[in-house]
Amino acid sequence: MCLREIWTCFLRKEEIRIGLFHIRRPLCFVGLIYVAVIAAFASRIARGAPVYEQLDREKIPVAGYVQYIEYKETANGTTPLVTLSETAVLKEDHISSLKQFLADSDRFSRHRLHDFWKNNRIQLQREGTEGIDGILCYIDTEQTKELPRIGSLVIMQGSYRSFAHASNPGEFDAADYYRIMGQQGRLMNCRCTAYSSAYDPFGDTLYQIREYLSLLADACFEQTDASVIKAMLLGEKGTLDGDIKELYRQNGIVHILAISGLHLSVIGMGLYGVFGRMRLPKAVNIILTVGIMYCYGSMTGMGISMLRAYIMFGLHLAAGLIGRTYDLLTAVTAAALVALTGQPLYIQHSGFLFSFGAICGIGIFLPAVQENLFGESRLEKAVMSGAAVSLSTLPVYLCFYYEFPPYSILLNLIVIPCMTFVLAGGILVLIGAACYLPVGAAAAFPVHWILLFYEKCCSLCLKLPGHLWVTGCPKTWQVLAFLAILAGAVALNRYLPKLLFWQSVLCALFLLTVRFSAGLQITMVDVGQGDCIYVSGEGVRLLIDGGSTDKSDVAQYQIMPYLKQEGVSYLDAVIVTHPDSDHINGISELLKETDTNGIAVGALYLPDVGEAGRNEAYHELEDLAAAASVAVRYLSAGDALQCGDVMLTCLHPQSGWNTEDVNAYSTVLYLRYGKFTALFTGIWKERARIW
Repeated sequence: MCLREIWTCFLRKEEIRIGLFHIRRPLCFVGLIYVAVIAAFASRIARGAPVYEQLDREKIPVAGYVQYIEYKETANGTTPLVTLSETAVLKEDHISSLKQFLADSDRFSRHRLHDFWKNNRIQLQREGTEGIDGILCYIDTEQTKELPRIGSLVIMQGSYRSFAHASNPGEFDAADYYRIMGQQGRLMNCRCTAYSSAYDPFGDTLYQIREYLSLLADACFEQTDASVIKAMLLGEKGTLDGDIKELYRQNGIVHILAISGLHLSVIGMGLYGVFGRMRLPKAVNIILTVGIMYCYGSMTGMGISMLRAYIMFGLHLAAGLIGRTYDLLTAVTAAALVALTGQPLYIQHSGFLFSFGAICGIGIFLPAVQENLFGESRLEKAVMSGAAVSLSTLPVYLCFYYEFPPYSILLNLIVIPCMTFVLAGGILVLIGAACYLPVGAAAAFPVHWILLFYEKCCSLCLKLPGHLWVTGCPKTWQVLAFLAILAGAVALNRYLPKLLFWQSVLCALFLLTVRFSAGLQITMVDVGQGDCIYVSGEGVRLLIDGGSTDKSDVAQYQIMPYLKQEGVSYLDAVIVTHPDSDHINGISELLKETDTNGIAVGALYLPDVGEAGRNEAYHELEDLAAAASVAVRYLSAGDALQCGDVMLTCLHPQSGWNTEDVNAYSTVLYLRYGKFTALFTGIWKERARIW
């Protein structure tokens, strides 16, 4: 096989002969091998990106190029967030000389500036920080009145914060995630102390355009709608309304907020059609469309979904120009090769896996599904098509989120067709507002009603039974078995009866989601300064305490992620030893969200004490349980709780013990499982002598 043959077949479904073998899509074959090598390479990289704890909370100077500027909602309001690339943590004795160099940068070209930084960056860098290449800078607007320009070389001063590794299974690992994105830390309360006169005119112009369009969106839409439109059209997710984002995530439609192939199809094909009506030559039309879409992608950050869609979109137009047949799988392979060549660790990134998994599902699994439908109705075809795409990305969904909203299949059938009107309407609003603001504001009403319709549909789905399917994180062998069975069903599709095809799909789904019990398991969940113990076994799932004083939203970020990756959708009992905040604030969060978080609670157990010990936090737990329709029961010495093969016996407190010291009446539990026993005191060792 020669390179010319591969190039000839690049955009066509032709076979190439290698000895006795025939390869229909040579680029796909090469890409599959490449992805397998990258996956093996990435899996061998020990998880645990360096976090540079020696710098944590130290006020340090950092220099680097301004790569991107966005805005982020923080506790202090809307804060500018500047992403620096090619950074260096500066030595203290080199700061003044670099400042002087930047002050004189108006005397030389941008090319000379790059040469200077390339040649001197290592010498200016502080020892032990060589791995820091990207920094997120949260700007203190009170100290920095003017933001630097895109592409300028700047010096930033701020308090360093390292990205934390996950301390529990299921928890989001910020350090590993941001390593993939190219950042190794954050600077808080940051101020810009010096910047170069040279900058990137192209990138800065795109940034100014995005800021202008963002102001128009704020002027035409209500605050919530504006945040959604800016996320959909401008890639500004930092100011996205948190409640809306969570509502969309819970219903499996959060993907519409990311700029992806859907957005590119609407905008790109719209431009292509407009230029076509202007009777421009086809080559000029394609060059203009691809060029504008590149500018749009650069303006919005060129995320992995956008990069994939842009490459495929360009190949689609190029195929028509050179008279070749566009092949979806070949195009997606080319996009994957480009993305992984630039950053091999994307193979572990959820956005990459979702985006490419969905396209592979459309190109490989969907045709087989359509050939095995039992009916010909449009509704059946639409539902099964949506189910096929969801099934192809299900392993990714479960490996990263440990749950799946089944109604998302139907919801996406409503949401995605309407997205064309939302995107087109949003563009018309911005264009109209740029010409005359009242026109844009008037045009915003149809978009508002569609977004309101989305919210109502999502809220309705959350009220339906079984709105969230918690399966836990599948093992590697389960994912491989799932993919192997689906691949076999597709490969043998022409030989399998329809019933056997669907039986194979159900078998693959069962293997992916089944969980096997490993006997008694006791896990001390890391919640920082606090206590949380999970006990599981045959027929038992218990939570003993759940709170923290040094971590906020501990249920959302530590407790629930751990429970969900274990496949917990129902807790037989939640036992509170005593109502101190470091034992209960996570449980309070859990009870407040039982209707939406996918984890139901059978009963809440509180210590059976007198009224003197039932403080405000104690009564608040009772009220939260009543509001969530969770039974409240009380434990005192001698009470026993049998859950499956696990026997829990309460040793303390005595019934009705009247004391205001909540630690003094802390529940003490004795666990027996066969010949194994354990004691849970609920308080520190030095306080355990009380009982």
